[in-house]
Amino acid sequence: MTDDRNIPGDVDALGAQATRMAHRGDWSGAAHAFTQLTRLAAPDDRRGWEGLARARFALQDLTEAQRLAEDMQRRFPGWAYPHLLAGHLHKALGETEAALGEYKEALRCQPDNGEALFGLVELRVPDPDDATAQQTLQVADDESASIADRINASFAAGRILDRAGQFEQAFAQFRQGNDLTREERERQGIIYRPGQREEEIRRRIARYPASSFHTRLSPLPIDLTPIFVVGMPRSGTTLIEQILASHPEVEAAGELITAHECENRFLSAREKAGRTGPVNPADPGDASLLEDAREQYVDALFEHDLDGPFVVDKMPANFELTGFLRLLFPEAPILHSARDPRATSFSLFSANFGGHDPYYNDLEHLAHYYQQYRRIMSHWRTVVPDPLTDVTYEDLVGNPEKEIPSLLRAAGLEPHENCLDFHRTERPVLTASHAQVRRPVYRSAVDHWRHYETWLGPILRLRDSE
Repeated sequence: MTDDRNIPGDVDALGAQATRMAHRGDWSGAAHAFTQLTRLAAPDDRRGWEGLARARFALQDLTEAQRLAEDMQRRFPGWAYPHLLAGHLHKALGETEAALGEYKEALRCQPDNGEALFGLVELRVPDPDDATAQQTLQVADDESASIADRINASFAAGRILDRAGQFEQAFAQFRQGNDLTREERERQGIIYRPGQREEEIRRRIARYPASSFHTRLSPLPIDLTPIFVVGMPRSGTTLIEQILASHPEVEAAGELITAHECENRFLSAREKAGRTGPVNPADPGDASLLEDAREQYVDALFEHDLDGPFVVDKMPANFELTGFLRLLFPEAPILHSARDPRATSFSLFSANFGGHDPYYNDLEHLAHYYQQYRRIMSHWRTVVPDPLTDVTYEDLVGNPEKEIPSLLRAAGLEPHENCLDFHRTERPVLTASHAQVRRPVYRSAVDHWRHYETWLGPILRLRDSE
């Protein structure tokens, strides 16, 4: 929780601080700051309410997000955002018709709302001559529209044209959406710096060499086994999570930021104690700090009411933390989702992830980030003890009857028929793959990137460097 002493008293300064926190992905801090903003701002000032609701949704607090949606509809009748939020909640729960209705209501409040247009198109892609499609294309090309509306409309227009087989025009829309996003993030000071990224990976490799894994912490004293699903975003991590979540012994945590918070606290405590060099669990000081970090992680699971025998933590970016996770949980299965880098990268470029890391808004940056991901995963495979298992997306969708039982064994689970019918499992899904995991396995996404091969440039070289 952010300390109140660090919260500005000026409303505009507080709003700017909260927004910066949100852009950095500090959703807990943003939620606290936006809560303060709702208390200090004028009754008709909606910034704090929208920011708080977005933060609560990002933190997967769907109950509070639902309460906020209802509260905002009462406070601010005729405002589009509460209907957008309600649409997102229905979408996460697989309630397609209800979500469509809320997005349409948002458009009645604000006809050029790009987020509502994207929501409609994401759930049901129209033909290019449909009224919604025409409205989407118009907003995407309207330079007088807000940048947020143009970004969302551009990605939605790309999907419409993609479905129609107009791939060159679709790619132009995807590129426009990414260019606008990159320009907006740069204006906010959020920039991908390749040299900085390389140094981050170098330091992580030096922090967790092979010697860090010669000594193990004692097992957890409780019957709880985390299952970590890691990998690049859009590599199949949500599909793996949905299959595992269909097992009766498994609870799905979604994309928790908990592991990153625990490692940050661990490193801060280590620095404060004057400890330097590689992490060494054989040293009582490091061992004590690791045990504290593990306790913090488990406590966070309990706070999310996650106390089943197996809990899936599906945060793709935890691939960076694979060594740290292995030190905390020596027996925990770590499942690495692997997919053709060209398919993964194109899926990222076309996905409309404006609120995430800025690397995938530029093809050169995306390729560079992927190379650094490959670099750290190569290190982990060399030094991290099993169970660490690669799960290949193409194999999983190509032969699910064979690969799903293998996946369950790698996770330490007995076979179960529900896992073969994973698309029938009802649970909230907040990622961009919410629709895909509610359908039976399909292979159409495996080579879809090839329609765009002409324009992918540096992404194509990723396969050659494997």
